[in-house]
Amino acid sequence: MGAPSEPTHSLLGWSTFPFDLADDPSRDGVVILDQSLPGGPGVYGEGKTAVHEVGHWLGLFHTFEGGCRPPGDDVEDTPFEGSPNYGPAKRDRDTCPQPGTDPTTNYRDYTDDAGMWEFTVGQMARVRSLLAIYRPRLLER
Repeated sequence: MGAPSEPTHSLLGWSTFPFDLADDPSRDGVVILDQSLPGGPGVYGEGKTAVHEVGHWLGLFHTFEGGCRPPGDDVEDTPFEGSPNYGPAKRDRDTCPQPGTDPTTNYRDYTDDAGMWEFTVGQMARVRSLLAIYRPRLLER
């Protein structure tokens, strides 16, 4: 069967989490659909699937993790999001009663590539913390 002309939501990629590394180091890594690389067709052809999946590999969950229930994505400054955002970023989307609108411009959502452009300060701090624990060699100079 041939490759689709435009990647679908379920085919874009996957990755392992750093806290699963010790259980099966041979499966550690990131896989992305080649059509999601820069120049690929459609709304996922800017390469941001790689950013999203490497985020998992570094220990970040989706912004909609757990829906509106704490701890959400386990990052304090990420607003809660009840479900993934598909399509363009929607700055006024608000699916949870907690303060803040949905973080649809965050790399950790399912927004089209053109609308993804940010991580929160807390997400960056989580990555640094988990790197020190699970992938310290990446911090060596």
